[in-house]
Amino acid sequence: MIKTLRTAVAAAAVLAAAGCNMALAANFVEPPTFTSSNGELSLLMVAKASPVSAIAFKPPGANRAINPTGWVYEICYRSASVNDRCLTGAGTSSEFGGVRLALQPGDKLKIRLVNKLPPQDPNKVMHYWNSADATPVMDPDGENLPLSPTNLHTHGLVVQARGATLSDPTWGDDIYVTLYNPANGMPMGQGMDHGAVVTSGVLDYVINVPANEPSGADWFHPHVHGVTSDSLAMGLSGIISIGKAASYAGDGKTGFPESQVRHLILKDMQVLAAGTIGFQQGLNSYPFSVNNGDVLDDQQDPQFCAQYPSTPGETRQGSCPGANNTGIGGNNYTNGNWYFPVSGVVYPTIALTKPKGELWRITNASASASYRLELDAKAGTYPMLMQLVSLDGISVYLPPGTSQSDKAKLVGARATVVPCPGKVPTGFPEPICIKDMVMLPGSRTEVWVTYRDAAGNIAKPPAGASATLRSVGITTGDPGVGDPWPAIDLAPVTFANTYTDSSLVALLLAGDARAANAPQGIFAARVPYATAANLPPGCAALAPGHRRRIFFGLVDPTNPNIFGLGYEELDQHGVVVPGTFQPVSAFDPMNPFICLPLGPGQKPVHETWELVNLATENHNFHIHQTKFRTVDPTRGPGSPLSPTLDQTAGAGVMEDEMTLQIAQPIPAYANTIANNQNGYCTVAQWRSGVCVNKPAVVDIPFAETGEFVYHCHILEHEDAGMMAKIQVVPAPASP
Repeated sequence: MIKTLRTAVAAAAVLAAAGCNMALAANFVEPPTFTSSNGELSLLMVAKASPVSAIAFKPPGANRAINPTGWVYEICYRSASVNDRCLTGAGTSSEFGGVRLALQPGDKLKIRLVNKLPPQDPNKVMHYWNSADATPVMDPDGENLPLSPTNLHTHGLVVQARGATLSDPTWGDDIYVTLYNPANGMPMGQGMDHGAVVTSGVLDYVINVPANEPSGADWFHPHVHGVTSDSLAMGLSGIISIGKAASYAGDGKTGFPESQVRHLILKDMQVLAAGTIGFQQGLNSYPFSVNNGDVLDDQQDPQFCAQYPSTPGETRQGSCPGANNTGIGGNNYTNGNWYFPVSGVVYPTIALTKPKGELWRITNASASASYRLELDAKAGTYPMLMQLVSLDGISVYLPPGTSQSDKAKLVGARATVVPCPGKVPTGFPEPICIKDMVMLPGSRTEVWVTYRDAAGNIAKPPAGASATLRSVGITTGDPGVGDPWPAIDLAPVTFANTYTDSSLVALLLAGDARAANAPQGIFAARVPYATAANLPPGCAALAPGHRRRIFFGLVDPTNPNIFGLGYEELDQHGVVVPGTFQPVSAFDPMNPFICLPLGPGQKPVHETWELVNLATENHNFHIHQTKFRTVDPTRGPGSPLSPTLDQTAGAGVMEDEMTLQIAQPIPAYANTIANNQNGYCTVAQWRSGVCVNKPAVVDIPFAETGEFVYHCHILEHEDAGMMAKIQVVPAPASP
């Protein structure tokens, strides 16, 4: 739940006059692409504020539309920059929709990051304030957040979390560094160390992409605790592609053409009309004035507009009108508008015009918004079936004959799995067909899209064949706790000449989920840079058969503002190891919850984790520097769903995001937990059976060293404390 305006009832909206911010017809445009050459991609990346030309907001009575101010990366090749400044021209991009960095396995990514972001008003920065206080009191650990610090995280890449050293002042993918714009003033010293502080405004990253990095779709964004949500709500992100689609997808004869791969970046922006908005400061909110065209960034509200249109005539083409929620204790967003651009364009037309259709790589780059996406055919009004190709940048592989029930278990809450029509050629892995996909923040889904009839069969599109890519609306939990994300039409889609022949019923997927776990794959091969070293104090490998359990909850269920994670270790019998329990607590960068070494010979080590959601709303588990897969601990070794990888069967489905299902209080306690505990159970209530939540069990391979994090990727939850530190170190020398 977004804590700023949590309510116990569904939103009731007074809608703005329809048509004042209708989308204009525009064609989809691929994100600008920067491509590596000779094994290297070297860029200058300047984080700055810029008007968003794709969004034209016209408040009542205005003579002209306003382009709201967002945050963008102005990017150019380093060879085309001068004095940390990109030259104006075709070689420089500063798109709100984001850019694509096209890399190959084995590349070196070099980025000089420059912070030119403006400061923010402290009154409107939630985590500047002490979240446990009933009156506005500055939080010493949030004092610097209004200065708009930034850094960079390559989300999804399995790369080293490397910090700078005296001999090498560059950074790898390490979030424990904070870059400030010196024009905003110098940061104050803080009691809680979030890592290195750089005040020059310039930071150099060198990220070595392993030669066995899985091919697929990843992305990049800032990761400064406390303002990560602000940065993404303002637009600060882009995508990364690794390798070529032909390396893992084809028709059995040729690889899938790269020219028919489309990249859809989902972002959202809540634009305000002039008035007064309540901003959260501690346990209460306080009114502050806003101007026409201001962006609600730090405290995005899922009830900004009604979840569904109030009348059949309300058209939501890429946006929805602001609602008046003052009657239910919220804000009046009337005359504001909530925009949902796709790759920087509001309601773009997507035209599929080539045989075999297209691969769509879809990235949810929103800060907190969730989507349930369907491709709804206009003729017959049915959701068009798609083939799932990959999740979170790693292509799937299921052995032939995998059952529908096992497919559904492996995919989990990420999509609705349905039977695939037609006869799959002998030797093809088992395809996964879906009719919708759930995308929580940070997730990526790749699907094969071609025209299909109502039965799901690939067919020749009739004249004028079309569909609409839309989010049908999704509530992420129980009423009053889960967030009611709105239904929005995102893009019209047209089909012509997509039909190939009747023999092509599914793509052949080589499956990086399988290759990554093969002997030379990134989750099995020796970590090349790791050398034996003594273990830090308290750092040890899990005993054989042991596993870790992570709790997702509130630090104090009576305070909805402070999220956290808890921890304990289980032995081979599922019994809690004495002395290992740590209660749910907010992120502390000084305290690694978990430290573990690589396996013998500096090879990756696999661990089994249980994930327990104590809330009656969804959380979105994400871990840096690796992927994971759902396993079924009730099955024996050799099963495709077993924690023990069976190389002959493949690794199934891997991901770096997982939607955690909600807890279910028993009826006698349901009202108490909903009304007195903000919809959150305690660990004790879960243990006693008052709240029922079957843990999600995942197999996690650790193949990179460094200090990194795992957290909920609903960024309002992460910024409020639902994150913990983890450290992976080289294995000690063999005795």
